[in-house]
Amino acid sequence: MFRRLPTPHVLPSRFLFTAFPSRRPFTTTRINLNANESSSFREGASRYKAFVSPFAKVFLGAIFTYQVIYWTWLKLEMDESKYTKNQEVAALEKQAKELTGSQK
Repeated sequence: MFRRLPTPHVLPSRFLFTAFPSRRPFTTTRINLNANESSSFREGASRYKAFVSPFAKVFLGAIFTYQVIYWTWLKLEMDESKYTKNQEVAALEKQAKELTGSQK
């Protein structure tokens, strides 16, 4: 009922590289064989490489500080608006008690 399927013959890994020596990799970019040459981009980038980490630290620190100050300010504004609304509600409740007390 169940038969084993025939397994294909697998070449050892040492034959894979010698069997197809003319195959090219799948990349479309050219490989720079002369790595000792420096491009103008690398020269320009190397000048600013030392400033990337300090700039990132200062930038992220500034964003964090801004967010802390913003959230603190927002919290204080919300507390202030709650306080004024609670005072209004207390004044209206007092006025309502006076009105209902005078009607009795």
